[in-house]
Amino acid sequence: MKLTPFLRIALAVTAAASLVAGLTGGLARLGVVAPVGDTADMHGAIMASGFFGTLISLERAVADGRLAALLVPAVSAAGGILLLFGYAEATAPLFLVAGLGLTLLTGLAAWKLPTLFTGLMTAGAALWPLGTLFWMSDRTLPEVGYVWLGFLILTVVAERIELSRLLRPTLAARGLLVLLVILFALALGLGQPWNGSALLSVTLAGIALWLLREDIALRTVRTTGFARFSALLLISGYGWLIVAAASLYLLPPGEAVYGHDAAIHAIAVGFILSMVFAHAPIILPAVTGAPVRYVPVLYLPAALLQIAIGLRIVFDAVEATEYLHCPAWLTIAAIVAYVALLLGTMVVRPKAATA
Repeated sequence: MKLTPFLRIALAVTAAASLVAGLTGGLARLGVVAPVGDTADMHGAIMASGFFGTLISLERAVADGRLAALLVPAVSAAGGILLLFGYAEATAPLFLVAGLGLTLLTGLAAWKLPTLFTGLMTAGAALWPLGTLFWMSDRTLPEVGYVWLGFLILTVVAERIELSRLLRPTLAARGLLVLLVILFALALGLGQPWNGSALLSVTLAGIALWLLREDIALRTVRTTGFARFSALLLISGYGWLIVAAASLYLLPPGEAVYGHDAAIHAIAVGFILSMVFAHAPIILPAVTGAPVRYVPVLYLPAALLQIAIGLRIVFDAVEATEYLHCPAWLTIAAIVAYVALLLGTMVVRPKAATA
């Protein structure tokens, strides 16, 4: 249908609006800018559900191929819009419905094609409504945030298995990953890291090490062009996941003042955003039809992102809160520069080869 491309672009734009609001809310939490509505208090919900939830749902709906599947990201986008206007109580049920819809979409895919990829995608999707249920039962957003991040982590793991399928992990390797994921989900369900961090830390580090060993990135990093660019970001992301695991173990959020900030940003910025930077040149054309492409200058915002999260972890470790605004601005600069350069590739096309 002719309406479908328009809907896909409109939903992507709505997700982008949530990203802008979430970043602004993060700055407001640091006291850098004046808060707009509830964006400071709802910073985590806006980013995890309004932005990533909508974007991942849109990707899955496009893969499903049915127009009705677009209802899932549409409900999530509606929740994001309501959240931006301060209607948190009305938002939570919409995110719950969207999360259940995404779980249904991925579950149907797993039923049709029972693979490790589709199974993990479904397990990850189920964490989104679980976190939302915790939120609706009056758990704090910082507590809920780890469950929502679990949704994003498992989604990335599933995507990497799909994209790296040529490596074909052994049966033992696949079994180990399944065990790690089960224990990881159990830790989140038990309320870790707020009610202890050991199991969550070990499984998080185990998942990161599994990816480092089994992902094709360790091979493609020796190549050139986009493959090398993507591989470097993937490896960096896995490293930040290990840093997050170490932070949760050494600086438990319930005990260390800045342990939560270090861990959650190592995951959200170091791991998740590195994955976004690594995959955007291939995912955006597939989801929105935008003809963006990789160009070498994308290394600049990618490097800036790594510097930003590195500084944030250091400042948290030494409790230098007065400097946290610096890595926050660097993160925003990296995102803005990356988006601008990527969109620029739609305008500046490579010259056709001449005979």
